[in-house]
Amino acid sequence: MLHGFLLTMTETQDVHGLIKALASESKRFEAADILISLGGKAVEPLLAALKFDNWKIRGNAAWTLGEIGDQRAVVPLIEALEDDVPEVRATAGRAIQIIGSPAIEPLAMTLNSGRLKNKGLARFVLSSLKKEPCDMDESKRYVSIKPA
Repeated sequence: MLHGFLLTMTETQDVHGLIKALASESKRFEAADILISLGGKAVEPLLAALKFDNWKIRGNAAWTLGEIGDQRAVVPLIEALEDDVPEVRATAGRAIQIIGSPAIEPLAMTLNSGRLKNKGLARFVLSSLKKEPCDMDESKRYVSIKPA
């Protein structure tokens, strides 16, 4: 059952209010479910939320973007693999896995560019998308983007 203020936000499609509710332990799941039901309308504000100061909002925004599955989220989620908070990085990685094959090429290209500092998680996510064993050897700088 929706809390009163969440019901109001649902009726008015207050995406920004719902994103703020992602920080609440008691309301985050309902808020995320509503944002998921809004689909594409929620994507751009959720992408902006990946940069918020509150790490709970960043992490829950990443999770919600994964559930929505919109390809516009792939590159910002790859960037979130560099978040200072491990929970946000892990959630971004899981969101990329949920989005699936559209993330393979951008993730491989980012790894090959050398821009990522935390290559281990990115390699793990890429290997899971390609359904290959993960090679965590940091000396292997380049990653193949051939389909599995």
